[in-house]
Amino acid sequence: MSFFDLTLPIENGMTYYPGDPEPRIARAAVEPPWMVSELHLGSHTGTHMDAARHNRPGATAIDGYPVERFVVPGVVVAVPDLADDQPITWAMVEPGLARLPSGGAAVLFTGWDRHFRDERCLAHPYLAAETARGLADAGAGIVGIDAMSPDSSAQATTHVHETLLGRGVLLVENLTGLERLVPGRLYRFAFLPLRLTGLDGSPVRAIAWEE
Repeated sequence: MSFFDLTLPIENGMTYYPGDPEPRIARAAVEPPWMVSELHLGSHTGTHMDAARHNRPGATAIDGYPVERFVVPGVVVAVPDLADDQPITWAMVEPGLARLPSGGAAVLFTGWDRHFRDERCLAHPYLAAETARGLADAGAGIVGIDAMSPDSSAQATTHVHETLLGRGVLLVENLTGLERLVPGRLYRFAFLPLRLTGLDGSPVRAIAWEE
Protein backbone atom coordinates (compact mmCIF):
# COMPACT_ATOMS: atom_id res chain seq x y z
CA MET A 1 0.00 0.00 0.00
CA SER A 2 1.41 3.40 -1.00
CA PHE A 3 0.84 6.46 1.14
CA PHE A 4 1.03 10.03 -0.17
CA ASP A 5 1.87 12.93 2.14
CA LEU A 6 -0.05 16.00 0.95
CA THR A 7 1.16 18.35 3.69
CA LEU A 8 3.28 21.49 3.49
CA PRO A 9 6.04 21.72 6.12
CA ILE A 10 5.58 24.18 8.97
CA GLU A 11 8.85 26.07 9.37
CA ASN A 12 10.37 29.47 9.99
CA GLY A 13 10.14 31.74 6.96
CA MET A 14 7.18 29.91 5.42
CA THR A 15 4.44 31.70 3.52
CA TYR A 16 1.34 32.61 5.52
CA TYR A 17 -1.90 34.38 4.71
CA PRO A 18 -1.65 38.19 5.03
CA GLY A 19 -3.02 39.28 8.40
CA ASP A 20 -2.59 35.86 10.01
CA PRO A 21 0.03 35.32 12.74
CA GLU A 22 3.55 34.79 11.42
CA PRO A 23 4.69 31.21 12.14
CA ARG A 24 7.73 31.13 14.44
CA ILE A 25 9.53 28.13 15.88
CA ALA A 26 12.23 28.49 18.53
CA ARG A 27 14.21 26.27 20.85
CA ALA A 28 12.86 26.46 24.41
CA ALA A 29 15.21 26.78 27.36
CA VAL A 30 15.09 23.39 29.06
CA GLU A 31 17.61 21.23 30.87
CA PRO A 32 19.98 19.41 28.47
CA PRO A 33 19.89 16.93 26.85
CA TRP A 34 16.11 17.39 26.51
CA MET A 35 14.72 19.33 23.56
CA VAL A 36 11.45 21.26 23.55
CA SER A 37 10.35 23.79 20.94
CA GLU A 38 8.15 26.86 21.26
CA LEU A 39 5.54 27.22 18.51
CA HIS A 40 3.82 30.45 17.52
CA LEU A 41 1.38 30.02 14.67
CA GLY A 42 -2.18 30.67 13.60
CA SER A 43 -4.86 28.02 13.45
CA HIS A 44 -4.81 28.32 9.63
CA THR A 45 -1.08 27.84 9.14
CA GLY A 46 0.18 25.72 6.24
CA THR A 47 -1.99 22.78 5.25
CA HIS A 48 -5.03 23.25 7.44
CA MET A 49 -8.74 22.62 7.91
CA ASP A 50 -11.45 25.25 8.32
CA ALA A 51 -14.24 24.45 10.74
CA ALA A 52 -17.68 26.05 10.43
CA ARG A 53 -16.66 28.43 13.24
CA HIS A 54 -14.07 30.03 10.92
CA ASN A 55 -16.62 32.52 9.61
CA ARG A 56 -19.59 32.02 11.95
CA PRO A 57 -19.07 32.53 15.69
CA GLY A 58 -20.99 29.92 17.64
CA ALA A 59 -20.95 27.37 14.80
CA THR A 60 -19.21 24.00 15.13
CA ALA A 61 -15.59 24.27 16.31
CA ILE A 62 -12.78 22.05 15.06
CA ASP A 63 -13.08 19.76 18.10
CA GLY A 64 -16.84 19.46 17.64
CA TYR A 65 -16.74 17.03 14.71
CA PRO A 66 -16.58 13.25 15.13
CA VAL A 67 -13.19 11.90 14.13
CA GLU A 68 -14.70 9.87 11.29
CA ARG A 69 -15.41 13.16 9.47
CA PHE A 70 -11.66 13.49 8.88
CA VAL A 71 -10.95 10.06 7.32
CA VAL A 72 -13.04 9.60 4.19
CA PRO A 73 -12.94 8.22 0.65
CA GLY A 74 -12.67 10.75 -2.13
CA VAL A 75 -11.41 11.73 -5.55
CA VAL A 76 -8.99 14.20 -7.06
CA VAL A 77 -10.43 16.52 -9.70
CA ALA A 78 -7.77 17.94 -12.02
CA VAL A 79 -8.13 21.57 -13.11
CA PRO A 80 -4.53 22.51 -14.04
CA ASP A 81 -3.11 25.18 -16.32
CA LEU A 82 -5.36 27.96 -15.07
CA ALA A 83 -4.56 31.66 -15.23
CA ASP A 84 -4.02 33.99 -12.30
CA ASP A 85 -7.23 34.52 -10.32
CA GLN A 86 -9.22 32.43 -12.80
CA PRO A 87 -12.58 31.09 -11.60
CA ILE A 88 -12.96 27.32 -11.56
CA THR A 89 -16.34 26.70 -13.16
CA TRP A 90 -18.77 23.89 -12.45
CA ALA A 91 -18.27 22.60 -16.00
CA MET A 92 -14.57 22.06 -15.19
CA VAL A 93 -15.29 20.14 -12.00
CA GLU A 94 -18.49 18.14 -12.51
CA PRO A 95 -17.06 15.45 -14.88
CA GLY A 96 -14.42 14.51 -12.28
CA LEU A 97 -16.96 13.79 -9.54
CA ALA A 98 -18.48 10.62 -11.01
CA ARG A 99 -17.02 8.43 -8.23
CA LEU A 100 -17.40 10.91 -5.36
CA PRO A 101 -19.05 9.07 -2.43
CA SER A 102 -21.65 10.85 -0.34
CA GLY A 103 -19.79 12.65 2.45
CA GLY A 104 -16.47 12.08 0.70
CA ALA A 105 -13.63 14.41 -0.22
CA ALA A 106 -13.51 16.37 -3.46
CA VAL A 107 -9.87 17.40 -3.79
CA LEU A 108 -9.04 19.97 -6.46
CA PHE A 109 -5.65 19.76 -8.14
CA THR A 110 -4.71 23.12 -9.68
CA GLY A 111 -0.94 22.80 -9.38
CA TRP A 112 -0.81 26.20 -7.65
CA ASP A 113 1.20 24.79 -4.74
CA ARG A 114 4.27 25.39 -6.93
CA HIS A 115 3.76 29.10 -6.20
CA PHE A 116 3.49 28.72 -2.43
CA ARG A 117 6.79 30.54 -1.92
CA ASP A 118 6.57 33.16 -4.69
CA GLU A 119 4.65 36.32 -5.51
CA ARG A 120 1.88 34.47 -7.41
CA CYS A 121 0.81 32.64 -4.27
CA LEU A 122 -2.19 34.91 -3.70
CA ALA A 123 -3.14 35.04 -7.40
CA HIS A 124 -4.43 31.47 -7.24
CA PRO A 125 -7.57 30.22 -9.04
CA TYR A 126 -10.75 30.05 -7.00
CA LEU A 127 -14.15 28.36 -7.06
CA ALA A 128 -16.96 30.12 -8.85
CA ALA A 129 -20.16 30.47 -6.84
CA GLU A 130 -21.88 27.82 -8.98
CA THR A 131 -19.01 25.40 -8.26
CA ALA A 132 -19.29 25.81 -4.50
CA ARG A 133 -23.03 25.15 -4.70
CA GLY A 134 -22.48 22.19 -7.03
CA LEU A 135 -19.96 20.55 -4.70
CA ALA A 136 -22.34 20.84 -1.77
CA ASP A 137 -25.22 19.49 -3.87
CA ALA A 138 -23.01 16.59 -5.03
CA GLY A 139 -22.63 15.46 -1.42
CA ALA A 140 -19.03 16.44 -0.71
CA GLY A 141 -18.23 16.34 3.01
CA ILE A 142 -14.79 17.88 2.52
CA VAL A 143 -13.47 20.11 -0.25
CA GLY A 144 -9.69 20.43 -0.53
CA ILE A 145 -7.50 22.57 -2.76
CA ASP A 146 -3.76 23.07 -3.33
CA ALA A 147 -4.00 26.85 -2.97
CA MET A 148 -4.19 29.40 -0.17
CA SER A 149 -7.99 29.50 -0.32
CA PRO A 150 -10.93 28.21 -2.38
CA ASP A 151 -12.10 31.85 -2.47
CA SER A 152 -10.27 34.51 -4.48
CA SER A 153 -7.54 36.04 -2.34
CA ALA A 154 -6.92 38.70 -4.99
CA GLN A 155 -10.54 39.88 -4.83
CA ALA A 156 -11.10 39.00 -1.15
CA THR A 157 -14.26 37.02 -1.97
CA THR A 158 -16.07 35.05 0.71
CA HIS A 159 -18.77 33.18 -1.24
CA VAL A 160 -17.04 29.77 -1.13
CA HIS A 161 -16.54 29.80 2.63
CA GLU A 162 -20.08 31.07 3.17
CA THR A 163 -21.62 28.39 0.95
CA LEU A 164 -19.57 25.35 1.91
CA LEU A 165 -19.00 25.96 5.61
CA GLY A 166 -22.61 27.12 5.85
CA ARG A 167 -23.75 23.75 4.49
CA GLY A 168 -21.51 21.69 6.75
CA VAL A 169 -18.72 21.05 4.25
CA LEU A 170 -15.23 21.20 5.77
CA LEU A 171 -12.44 22.95 3.85
CA VAL A 172 -8.80 21.89 3.55
CA GLU A 173 -6.40 24.45 2.11
CA ASN A 174 -2.73 24.50 1.08
CA LEU A 175 -2.51 20.87 0.03
CA THR A 176 0.56 19.87 -1.97
CA GLY A 177 1.74 17.03 -4.19
CA LEU A 178 -1.63 16.20 -5.71
CA GLU A 179 0.01 15.55 -9.10
CA ARG A 180 1.02 12.14 -7.71
CA LEU A 181 -2.62 11.04 -7.47
CA VAL A 182 -4.69 9.84 -10.42
CA PRO A 183 -7.73 12.05 -11.09
CA GLY A 184 -11.03 10.20 -10.75
CA ARG A 185 -9.51 7.25 -8.91
CA LEU A 186 -10.96 6.50 -5.48
CA TYR A 187 -8.55 7.12 -2.60
CA ARG A 188 -8.86 7.17 1.16
CA PHE A 189 -7.94 10.57 2.61
CA ALA A 190 -7.07 11.52 6.17
CA PHE A 191 -7.05 15.17 7.22
CA LEU A 192 -6.38 15.03 10.96
CA PRO A 193 -6.60 18.32 12.89
CA LEU A 194 -5.27 18.92 16.37
CA ARG A 195 -7.90 18.63 19.08
CA LEU A 196 -8.06 22.35 19.82
CA THR A 197 -10.94 23.22 22.11
CA GLY A 198 -13.45 25.65 20.64
CA LEU A 199 -11.23 26.84 17.79
CA ASP A 200 -12.02 27.79 14.19
CA GLY A 201 -9.55 25.50 12.45
CA SER A 202 -6.28 23.63 12.75
CA PRO A 203 -3.19 22.59 10.85
CA VAL A 204 -3.58 19.02 9.62
CA ARG A 205 -1.38 16.15 8.49
CA ALA A 206 -2.98 15.32 5.15
CA ILE A 207 -2.35 11.90 3.62
CA ALA A 208 -3.93 9.72 0.94
CA TRP A 209 -3.69 6.06 0.07
CA GLU A 210 -5.27 3.66 -2.36
CA GLU A 211 -6.98 0.70 -0.73
